[in-house]
Amino acid sequence: MITSAMIDSFMSVNMETVDIGKLVDISMLEFDNSLPKENRPAYVLEKLKNPLCFRCGEVGVKLEFDDTAPSVQEVLASFMIRKKSGL
Repeated sequence: MITSAMIDSFMSVNMETVDIGKLVDISMLEFDNSLPKENRPAYVLEKLKNPLCFRCGEVGVKLEFDDTAPSVQEVLASFMIRKKSGL
């Protein structure tokens, strides 16, 4: 179970000072599709340690969310519409 203290800790990582080499490399993460769907988030959390801050190869990634930004679904739908129309 993720607590608010855990979320605060996840979000507190400073990408300018963090040692990128110590972040979990998501490209090496292997998903266990044999797990029941309800257990998969816990599995990923266990492997990533911080689902909001990790690396992909040598690139550090920090996910941040803006409550006023459009949803992922809206952004993807807009992208697909533009792609289909040739823009």
